[in-house]
Amino acid sequence: MSLSKLLSLMLLLTLTVSCDRQQEQPEAEEKQAVLRISSEEDPQTLDPRMARSLVNVTYIKMFYEGLINRAQDGSLVPGVAREANISSDGKTYTFHLRECTWSNGDPVTAYDFASSWKSLLSPDFPAPNAYQFYMIKGAKEAKEGAITVDEVAINAIDSQTLVVELSDPTPYFLELTSTHPFCPVHPVWASDTSQPFIGNGAYQLGHWEKRSEVEAVKNPLYWDADQVKLDKIIVMILDPNTALQMYAANEVDWIGSPLSTIPVDALATLKQENRLGVAPGAGTQWFVFNTEKAPFTNQKMRKAFSLAVNRHDIVEHVTQGNQTPATGVVPLSYGLQALPYFEEFSMGAAKKLFQESLEEMQLSAEELPSISLSYVSTERNHKIAQAVQQQWHEAFGIDVQLDHCESKLYFDRIGKREYTLGMGSWYGDFRDPINFLEIFKSKNNSTNSSQWENKQFIDLLNLSARVNDPKNRMNILRRAERILMNDMPVAPIFHASYNYMKNENVSDVYFSELGYLDFKHAYIEEYTH
Repeated sequence: MSLSKLLSLMLLLTLTVSCDRQQEQPEAEEKQAVLRISSEEDPQTLDPRMARSLVNVTYIKMFYEGLINRAQDGSLVPGVAREANISSDGKTYTFHLRECTWSNGDPVTAYDFASSWKSLLSPDFPAPNAYQFYMIKGAKEAKEGAITVDEVAINAIDSQTLVVELSDPTPYFLELTSTHPFCPVHPVWASDTSQPFIGNGAYQLGHWEKRSEVEAVKNPLYWDADQVKLDKIIVMILDPNTALQMYAANEVDWIGSPLSTIPVDALATLKQENRLGVAPGAGTQWFVFNTEKAPFTNQKMRKAFSLAVNRHDIVEHVTQGNQTPATGVVPLSYGLQALPYFEEFSMGAAKKLFQESLEEMQLSAEELPSISLSYVSTERNHKIAQAVQQQWHEAFGIDVQLDHCESKLYFDRIGKREYTLGMGSWYGDFRDPINFLEIFKSKNNSTNSSQWENKQFIDLLNLSARVNDPKNRMNILRRAERILMNDMPVAPIFHASYNYMKNENVSDVYFSELGYLDFKHAYIEEYTH
């Protein structure tokens, strides 16, 4: 073979191998739709039976689905239950489940719902929202240990049929089943949460690096996976100032409510520049008094501390987020409060009540027990605490100590009643005034940190459950709230609004008035900046 022919053959072989290698190379990986969100803290739990904070509820909504869901307009739509039938007397609900699976491939069954709900009603299970099940026949008795959980009227007829019997007609029960405590828990994971996480929602847990980030990835086994547009949601644990800087650098897509706060010092400028998103919030921030710990065993002392708070000054100059000063616990949007239950700020009345309470307790101001204000350590909470610390000093000449701590420690102290005065909030699980009032129905409610209880208040709430006329029922609940505000186990500060900033390319995130985000239909448009 001539040299020229040999060189030609070698060149042909080289080109052929090169082409083959190019064909063997995998195609470029398709760009994933990733939403990046900031949060100030890790979730406290991924168990819907134990979740209580807004941060937790958003995670639960990602990883779980209950019988009923909410659409983008807030209306109720089918979830795991494809159909719900209600008996003519309004007491029996029959849920027919669709064919769907857990993230590990196991079928989601009516037995899973029944076992989850009943486990929550076990007397030794630490479920903060167990009282929301008490309209179910036998639920309260089971939680109090009077009967076994097997006797509660929650029954799986077969794998696809769940039947629930109520003690009285409850017009908001279907709405309740859309809330997080009513989500099912996988029986294996429920018995051992150290095992790999199993959920049934639109997303599944990718990884969780404490104090750094939580990754949620699209769940390919979710029954409605075709409607889920995002591939990943990455929640980054950031302080508010870092989050704001990263948002400005396009390194995060959503900051602020409901998972975090925006630095208070930045709010005025952001509002002025029309860059701040504001959404209505069905929530109330308040101070909670330990009514079984001096000096707040005295009702006049509690009212004195409440009347000395300048709520208007707090929302105008401290929080600056379009909140509304509160003179009741139920959000104004619920339509319960017709007139203020007390004067929003009255220094003269506060001083008078303070002196009267000292006389009743036979104490001087110098002998007053030490008072500490406990709260979760966030920038906004700290500014509120500093403001009221000054207001109470001006009113009573006393120094209230500030005790700020991480959320887990705070809720642990509050849960064990190891506090004197706390700062917290309540965001509605469903749109009915009873959701805010029933917190205080029993001193044994895990959510009732005040330990306050009032028989007349209890009787009114019980009566409201038996009244069919909506107007009459609202009047009864209004009387109950008036009693609550007269005894003042909590001093409402303001009704919430949500302040946030999001990338303009992020669309169709459902921001519930109840304080959680739902990403099922969310998507990210092509970046255009």
